[in-house]
Formats: sequence, structure tokens, C-alpha cells
Amino acid sequence: MRLSFLALIPFVFYSFRLLAFVKDTYLPNFFVFDHETLQKLSQEAIAETKGASSPNALFESLHSKLKATYGDYISEYNYDDWMFNNAGGAMGQMIILHASLTEYLIIFGSAVGTEGHTGHHLADDYFTILSGVQTASYSNQTVASQYMPGDVHHLPYGYAKQYTLTPGGFALELAQGYIPTMLIFGFADSIFSTTDPFNLGRQIYFTAKCMLQNALLGKI
Repeated sequence: MRLSFLALIPFVFYSFRLLAFVKDTYLPNFFVFDHETLQKLSQEAIAETKGASSPNALFESLHSKLKATYGDYISEYNYDDWMFNNAGGAMGQMIILHASLTEYLIIFGSAVGTEGHTGHHLADDYFTILSGVQTASYSNQTVASQYMPGDVHHLPYGYAKQYTLTPGGFALELAQGYIPTMLIFGFADSIFSTTDPFNLGRQIYFTAKCMLQNALLGKI
């Protein structure tokens, strides 16, 4: 049994490498979002709404810019579509702006602050800070990296970090890669920890709805 397990290690390693090669070589043909453009739009929205009493003005401004840039790939913004998200021990709030098999775009954050594990993902993750401060570190990093509004925190494919968000911290999060594999991480805490079927149902509904809408546009 032990030998059989050891024999799987090279298979898992080379499968991971193959998936990474496909992600870098072929999946970009299906991407519609550019993380540098998203950062620019975020910085513009931050500057335009500086001094606002709540982040809602920032979110609305950013959504308007995203809609003007990416059209029907961006879902309509509705305050009733915000939901809790529990993943990697962190609890936050999110709204889905785009979901497809190769990309997702959400606003994620927390009015009260949060901390957790990013998870290991078969995707690149670009976290553009909109408000508050994020700190993050790898397991061998003894001084945390800090990200301020307008900064982008890139979590590369296959890596993981511990992270925190200060109260009122929100970010525009873009993931590009094998998105269905990320849903396991996204749903697990709601199933096994918080046991919140209502919120889990909302996550599944809005994710599936958005993926279907984009599939009808030819976006996978």
C-alpha cells in the first residue's frame, strides 16, 4: 500500500505541471479580463470617491467603469446580491460580477475585518485593494507584505498564504485558471463548518447563474 502511494507522487507532480502548462498556453485564449486594466479602473474609482462616507459609492463607480469596459461580461450590480463567504477560515462578504469556467471577478471584503488561509488554487489570483489594508505572508515569510488601496496582491498558481483584511477592507478579486476546482474551497466551510445551507444555496445559485449567462455569450 505504501509503495502504491509513493508511485502516485510523480503522477500528481507531472499532472500539476501539465495543468500549469495548459493554463499558461491555452487558457488565456478564453480570458476577457486584464489585471492591469482592472487595477487602473480601481484606482480611478478610488480617486473619484475619496472622502465618501461609505464604500458603496466606490463600488458603484467601479461597477460603472467595469460595465463600460467589459459590457455584458459584467453582471448588474444589486445590493441584494451580496452574500457571506466562508473559505479557509476567513469570513467575508462578496458579490459576483463575473463567473465562467476560466475566470471569476468579485468584490470581496469585510465590514468587520477577517483573517484566513488563501487556499492552494489552480489559478492566478489578482487582489486589487479598494479600501482598508491587506497583509499577507508565505509560510517562510516572517515579515508580512502590506497592500494599500490601489495595490494589487498577486497570488500565483499553486501557492498559498495567510492573509488579513482590516475592518472595512474590500478588494476587486480576479481569478484566472481552472475555476471549478476553486469552488470546492469556496463551498467547503459553508458545508462542514458554518452549516449555513441558505448562504451556500445563494453562492451556488449566483455562481451557476453567472456561468450560464456567460456561456450563452460564448465565454467559457
